[in-house]
Amino acid sequence: MLLVIDVGNTNTVLGVFEGETLLHHWRVWTDREKTSDEYGILLRNLYDASDFSSREIKAIIIASVVPPLTP
Repeated sequence: MLLVIDVGNTNTVLGVFEGETLLHHWRVWTDREKTSDEYGILLRNLYDASDFSSREIKAIIIASVVPPLTP
């Protein structure tokens, strides 16, 4: 599975793909002050509320226009 993350100034959109099929997506508020640990907890909670495990993610693509949140 592929996790894609689009970090925008207002919202961060996340999607999980299997091949070309979008399995799940979320839209959360972008918070420049949130730490990487806090984003990790948020992501874990989103996974827990869905029907798949983070262990199934094999690759991640990140697009960001927010320098403080760009790895």
